[in-house]
Amino acid sequence: MEGINRERALVELFGALEGRYGPNYECKYYPCHFDGQDCSFCFCPFYPCFNYELGMLKKTTKGYVWSCKDCNWIHEKDVVEKVLEELSAYPRQKLVEEDWIFFNRIFQKIYHGREIGYPVGKSYVLMNVGDNYEKCEVKFLAVKLKNFEILDVEEGKDTSNLKELEAVIIPVYENGYLFGFKAEGDKFEGIKWKL
Repeated sequence: MEGINRERALVELFGALEGRYGPNYECKYYPCHFDGQDCSFCFCPFYPCFNYELGMLKKTTKGYVWSCKDCNWIHEKDVVEKVLEELSAYPRQKLVEEDWIFFNRIFQKIYHGREIGYPVGKSYVLMNVGDNYEKCEVKFLAVKLKNFEILDVEEGKDTSNLKELEAVIIPVYENGYLFGFKAEGDKFEGIKWKL
């Protein structure tokens, strides 16, 4: 079963790149998000995006998943057009072979207008911090991925080993707040901000 959602996402992406996109009125679940939705990406090519505005990390009996059941973003017509425009610039083989960071950087460019993530050694840090934050203790989640699937999630408070973690570093969500850190060179300051 490992990677089956990734395969389906690529099949849908290639179909959309060939011009098969838009609402799928024949689907027994239509409309699963909203009337007139674009069904080109039933399985999002950016899963898991780790953007708390669109989804949430959930622990299940089978492990961790990124729940995006309430996300409508990838089903909006203008978003689909931007995704297709961006991804059509790459050969299919590259899209098949590339890793999660490649796709997440494209997601960030489309969603935020710029890349917000950055590498720290073997880790990739995703902390979208605005100006309205409070100082607090450092907290973060280290998410280990394989083939776009979440293998493990560990909560961390020590940034000294970020370079060796080989994980995607995301904020902790608690009671409407995101807890993470802001980097100033090699120094990390713990912060929290409202979601």
